[in-house]
Amino acid sequence: MANRTVILKDADIFRDLIVKSGFSYRQLAKEVNCSQTQISLIANGERNPSPETAVNICRALKKQFDDIFFIKSDFKRNQN
Repeated sequence: MANRTVILKDADIFRDLIVKSGFSYRQLAKEVNCSQTQISLIANGERNPSPETAVNICRALKKQFDDIFFIKSDFKRNQN
């Protein structure tokens, strides 16, 4: 079984994209339908977004998913 987690590729690039797109954290949060705190935590690498939030961020910033995020898979084996 694999656990998949959406991870921010680069926090500096993410923050630059937000600014270059003309958003504040508050404005992006409103566009993405999440809290300003959640955007801040993602931008600081303190929280990973849900897949839905990550896709909404990409749409708001007009970027491809792979430009901002990647998916980390942790494979767990059943050991007897």
